[in-house]
Amino acid sequence: MNNKNYSIRSTIRPLIFSVSAAVLAPVELTYAAQLEEVIVTAQKRAEDMQTVPVSVSALTADQLADIGFNDISDIAAQVPSLIVLTNISPLATTFRIRNIGNAGNIPNFEPATGLFIDGAFRSRSGIGMGDLVDVSSVEVLKGPQSTLHGKNVTAGVISVATQGPTENFEAMAEVSFGSDNLKQIKAYISGPFTDSIAGRLSLVDTGRSELIDNVAGPKSEGLNGYAIRGQLRMDFSESLYARLIVGYADKDMNTTTGDVFLSDATQRILSNAGANLTIPNDPSDRLIEYSEGSGYIGDSNDVIFTMEYSGDGYSLTSISSYDDYDGLTFLDDVEQASLLLADFKDRQAGESYSQEFRIASDTNSPFSWLGGVFLYTNEFRRGDKSLPEFIAQKDIEAYGGAVAGELLTRGLLPPNLAMLPLPLLGVEGDRGDYYITQNTDSFGIFTKLDYEFSDAWKAAFGLRYSYEDKTGVVNQTAELSALGCIPPLNTNLICMVTPDGNNFNQSKSFDAITGSLSTSYFVNADTMFYGVISTGFKAGGFSLQNGTATDDMRPFGEEEVINFELGAKTEFLDRRARINASIFHTEYKNFQNASFAGLVFIINNADLVTVDGIEVDSTVIFTENLSTTINFAYIDTIFDSYDGGQCFYGREPDNDLGQCSLDGEELASATKLKGNIALNWRYPLASGDLYSRLDYAYTGEANASSALDPRFDQPASDTLNLRLGWRTANIDIALWGRNITDEVHIDQVAPANIFTTIDSRVNSPVGSYQAFTNQPRSLGLTARYTY
Repeated sequence: MNNKNYSIRSTIRPLIFSVSAAVLAPVELTYAAQLEEVIVTAQKRAEDMQTVPVSVSALTADQLADIGFNDISDIAAQVPSLIVLTNISPLATTFRIRNIGNAGNIPNFEPATGLFIDGAFRSRSGIGMGDLVDVSSVEVLKGPQSTLHGKNVTAGVISVATQGPTENFEAMAEVSFGSDNLKQIKAYISGPFTDSIAGRLSLVDTGRSELIDNVAGPKSEGLNGYAIRGQLRMDFSESLYARLIVGYADKDMNTTTGDVFLSDATQRILSNAGANLTIPNDPSDRLIEYSEGSGYIGDSNDVIFTMEYSGDGYSLTSISSYDDYDGLTFLDDVEQASLLLADFKDRQAGESYSQEFRIASDTNSPFSWLGGVFLYTNEFRRGDKSLPEFIAQKDIEAYGGAVAGELLTRGLLPPNLAMLPLPLLGVEGDRGDYYITQNTDSFGIFTKLDYEFSDAWKAAFGLRYSYEDKTGVVNQTAELSALGCIPPLNTNLICMVTPDGNNFNQSKSFDAITGSLSTSYFVNADTMFYGVISTGFKAGGFSLQNGTATDDMRPFGEEEVINFELGAKTEFLDRRARINASIFHTEYKNFQNASFAGLVFIINNADLVTVDGIEVDSTVIFTENLSTTINFAYIDTIFDSYDGGQCFYGREPDNDLGQCSLDGEELASATKLKGNIALNWRYPLASGDLYSRLDYAYTGEANASSALDPRFDQPASDTLNLRLGWRTANIDIALWGRNITDEVHIDQVAPANIFTTIDSRVNSPVGSYQAFTNQPRSLGLTARYTY
């Protein structure tokens, strides 16, 4: 069968709800049509979501339009099991499913959630999601999916499909204007060139002013970028077609900065060094006092080439992919104060190639099968040989002198040593450099066998062999104009971040056999129960960070996971209601955990992490005009055994390595209860529909720090979004608001870049820290014309 474009069909016609409109306007009391079939590709086939024994949440093109989709953070508001965290730059975005995920700030630390765009694996989660115009569906597969998807998907998969070229001419133009000078343009044009060739061209251009005010320098957290994507579809015959996608994206923006809390000791030191301290010491007020700004300049390219051949009783699929990116994050505000202490320029670049071949039988007989191979290679580079990664600035000596004064006052610096004119933290022009590379080669071979014992009972067995080889290299140099990194002081800032000659070069390979066993039983045509046992694998690697780590501290082991899951999928009320639910227990052995300790990151393995939870997705059509979705997840995520955790500031280590036991603790940012309710309403008006959608999202308590500092236990929070508009078949005009109650909550907390280290040196009873908050209220207008 020649499937030119698999896209998830709409579950319901766009129905949007407004509380006030629902009260004031009449609503038809006749029932709407039944819920439509939702097609997903969770098992590498196009299948009805209600027949797939996988916990999957899917949003259709119409639903994405309803919520005003721009990037995956919009999906997280609809799928409670998904958490999206971003800080510093687009490269630092991380996805978590069922509370499992990795720190995006460590670029070679591969994600536990796999991002696939049009079937191709993407190595960096933050690249490309806001650059897609015509997304036709988003599927979130929850739990380990290693059998079919392979590459580092021990938490789950996010699969994004875009609309392909069409047989008839289509075009769309959309403009949005919003608060904080938001301006966005989206457009596409699609249609045939010949009877057998069609094309599509789409673009998006987005700009927005900065959201974080700075009283001493440039503001931060702005948006500025564009992307263009071209496609060709070629029908060679009734049995063979190909699709070529080429994309380019460019960004140039002031990025997010941490809002800092300063300890009394740090405030005193900064004041003695000549810094201004004029703003409230509040890490959640989105107000900073940085001497300079931060930014990101980068571009990315991707190419995806898909071919599919339909034979007699089987099909062949080939997906070839190439992607690259080159981004420079510059933190001229690395000191996070109104002084000039040090600049940090972090260049990251990478190229990836992947190739997947699949062969699959048709599903017309009780026995069906699927098999394939996957090849992947990635080259990652961090650092720029022509630029200094760290360079000390003009206030470094004054700040070092103030630190020395604090040490002397506290009796921590011998008086005879304090009389010497020592540049405690270095002098202007001191330079530190790193150049880091990682090469990864992966191979996988997989199969899945399905058998229908009867019309009601079906079972499936999957198996995969994975092999991965990695080589990691770290080279560090320091050019110091003063005493250098000489004991016993060894206090120069450059000595801490790029100690000269502290290099690393190792290679290691990993392999594993993973599999899955599932069974499903249909009680009747509309109700299915299923059970799944699946295993997963995430290759080990190396902590390729700058800093003082020794060779034996850098390697970390492979992660293994086993998941037990029971679920039910049912439709009732004459298919006007749908409930999908699952309950699961997951065990992660040698769980790969990462944390920021101030100036450096730490990666190691926790012996055991367990995840227990329940998820429920539901949709109900009340009338032709009114519907709702109610989704929630309750997930308990625990470090059962972990002796190598980061110690929060002031906590005494539990071992000689300076580590702390986190046994029995929840993981960082692990929210137990998360849910959302969406009310959709429409009313016929003037040859079109008046429509509205009200979204309420609830996020339970969680600790926002990787060290699980009790100071950063965050209370529950909620977010309210509203969209109200009018549309016809060609025109759509909507007013929208995100976080309309302007709720403020802290998403992530980390040690302050420099000040936390200094706090520990001067024995401050309280440590400084930086916080990253959610985005404030935004309001806007979007107008779209479709031809």
